[in-house]
Amino acid sequence: MKKISWYVCGKFSRAFLMCLLTVLTIYLVVDFFEKLRKFLKYDADLTVILSFFAYRVPEIAFLLAPLAALMASILTVGGLNRTREITAMRSCGLSFFQIAAPFFAFGALVSLVALGLTAVLIPLANIKAEYVQSVLIQNKPEPLLFTPDRLWLRVGRNHLLQIDSVEEDGFHLKGIHEYSLGDSFSLKQVLEGERASFLNSEWVMEHVIQRTFQEEERIHVTEISRQVLPLSLTPDDFQNWLTQSPEHMSLYQLHDYVQRVAKDGHSPRRFLTDYWSRIAYSFVPLVMTLLGVSVSFRGSGVRGVGVAKGLGQTLAIGFLFWAAHSVGIVLGRNGAVLPVVGSWISTVMFLMIGINLFLKLK
Repeated sequence: MKKISWYVCGKFSRAFLMCLLTVLTIYLVVDFFEKLRKFLKYDADLTVILSFFAYRVPEIAFLLAPLAALMASILTVGGLNRTREITAMRSCGLSFFQIAAPFFAFGALVSLVALGLTAVLIPLANIKAEYVQSVLIQNKPEPLLFTPDRLWLRVGRNHLLQIDSVEEDGFHLKGIHEYSLGDSFSLKQVLEGERASFLNSEWVMEHVIQRTFQEEERIHVTEISRQVLPLSLTPDDFQNWLTQSPEHMSLYQLHDYVQRVAKDGHSPRRFLTDYWSRIAYSFVPLVMTLLGVSVSFRGSGVRGVGVAKGLGQTLAIGFLFWAAHSVGIVLGRNGAVLPVVGSWISTVMFLMIGINLFLKLK
């Protein structure tokens, strides 16, 4: 039994890697030629462009892993059927569960790896990819640097700006700290404002405390009711940051950020939906493996599944899942359902379908 399990697991793992590399290559080639013309407008070096796509690989592999697992399970069971190996295993007294156990074990391993990728590696790679695209390719100023608790900006050569939080509309900032540095990077002045609003095309801080560092370690403190903030960013820039930031946070950072946003009195629905959707999507490779095995055992008998039929089943199931998953995310972000429900609903629904199909196998 152990040799048979390792044999089946080996065939499935090789098929999974082949399918993943195939769909990953197709995606990267299409994405490369789609973005190449835009990147060449900036006279970007080819090695820099290739590094951008290299940093994109972890996230793309994470998104395509369920499709690869589904396709590999259907093709592997089809291959075993064509060679009558399923019939031989059944005649030896093995149940469908015993035959499928190696599939489930490898699918669970893929899901654990996917969870590790989305928890730590993918956010780091996304930050690198964003830096390569905006700074090294498009020659923009150094982008926003942010953590889940604070947003840091570089304003000019000698000013650093720290913002505690940004409201959803992007027109209001809270907890502003502006640090003015001297030529030798010594701290000259600190401005602290409770909030800032975008009025008449400029940012205006309210309830400002100005601390000026003078000679002999003396500090002069001045209170100012309103102060113009020298910031060229617009509310649209901050809205873009709010849209993209979850991709740059680890799961631990995103969890802390959700708690802080809720504590500040803002709605954390969108961030909470992104948090749970990343966790739920990590388990989709296992769900797709279960579905692929169940569909292949149920529909093929001993006749086998051809490549064309397997691809057709893969595309149909993949499309249905992606449509249900997208609808759930939209419902969670808009508050129609709880974020955790919207994030998990498609995964749980297809898991129940797979279990039901598998239990009905005869």
